[in-house]
Amino acid sequence: GQEKPPRASPAGPFGTPLQALPLSESVEGVPRFLVQICEALRCHLHTEGLFRKSGSVTRIKALKAQLEAGESCLDSAAPCDLAALLKQFLRHLPEPLIPAELQEPLCRAQQHPAEGERGPLTLLLSCLLPRPSARALRYFCTFLRDVAARCQENKMDAANLAVIFAPNLFPSCLLNDAPGAERRLLLQAG
Repeated sequence: GQEKPPRASPAGPFGTPLQALPLSESVEGVPRFLVQICEALRCHLHTEGLFRKSGSVTRIKALKAQLEAGESCLDSAAPCDLAALLKQFLRHLPEPLIPAELQEPLCRAQQHPAEGERGPLTLLLSCLLPRPSARALRYFCTFLRDVAARCQENKMDAANLAVIFAPNLFPSCLLNDAPGAERRLLLQAG
């Protein structure tokens, strides 16, 4: 077969390190793809089960191929396909959005016996995030807050969204069938 010429940048946003992704022109310091996919999803915030219902595997593969070829295809995609792509993007980051070394301390902060201390502890730990992660995470959490604000329609309140996104944001603490897995998921969601 023909060999492809080497490319200056990796193909598409999937599996590319956060700091190597092209940045958005509209949101300072946030990867363009993250902004584009969240903006495309904003038109569908009313969709019931957004992020919970799985999209079409075939359509998602096609969308991914189009994105990797540099085509813009997000605006015409089905909401559940976009939601699945966003989760894949987060899951395939070589370094998770929440770096591995902060995942355990963040889970521990949720176990603090004084409930009033959990928020401040989490906030302090978030100051240790690398700047690219912090900016992307802040943008993403603001987007999720907007999704949750429409929970009367989409049935996706903050707790539902947290349970869905915890495995994508905390991949180093992979959940297995161990008895502690459900408890770990709840801590990550917290």
